[in-house]
Amino acid sequence: SHIYELHKLKTLFLSQNQLSNVDDIGEFKHLEHLSLSMNNFKGPLPASFENLKHLKTLDLHTNEFTGDLFQIINDFESLETIDVAFNDFNGTLSPLIGNMTNLTTILLGNNQFSGSIPEEIQFCKLLQDLSVEANHDLGGIIPAVLGQLTSLVFLNLSTCGFKGPLPASFGNLEKLKFLDVSFNNLDGALPKELGNATSLTTLGLAYNEFDGFIPSEFGSLTNL
Repeated sequence: SHIYELHKLKTLFLSQNQLSNVDDIGEFKHLEHLSLSMNNFKGPLPASFENLKHLKTLDLHTNEFTGDLFQIINDFESLETIDVAFNDFNGTLSPLIGNMTNLTTILLGNNQFSGSIPEEIQFCKLLQDLSVEANHDLGGIIPAVLGQLTSLVFLNLSTCGFKGPLPASFGNLEKLKFLDVSFNNLDGALPKELGNATSLTTLGLAYNEFDGFIPSEFGSLTNL
């Protein structure tokens, strides 16, 4: 029988195949976990995708999907993991991301997203992993509210278009192990408060326009 007749399906993992068409994926209205990573998908997500409002895991990485991702998923409020790295998605990061309060992982690296990180991300209190690297048109000021996401362990903002200061609020991120802001247009002094982020094992600050001195407080970062 036809796979789309499995109306009660909750988990569908199709990673590492050579698939190119899932136009009827929206038939699985109860789907909670979907992985289509590392296939041959090209072009926009099928229109029926909008039906998958119960998704908790969305894994599309390493394809050639295009289009405005957040226009489709901006009301998927059950999402816990978004991994769409290594595609050609564009558009902006929707302020409605603040309604996705169960999110723990957002991996958007190596796409064509633009605009800035919305302030509303401050409501994603469970977020542990935020990676937006290599979206060259994503930039503006790094929002200080990221410093309120005290569950963050991994934060990769490298190779984008961020400018202005590195937020002093990052000193609040006591669980943060990885911070990379290299290859941006950040400037000003390095915040001494960052010395409070004592879990850091990796700190990437290269290829920016920081000035002044390395704060003595960085001596507290004994795990680097």
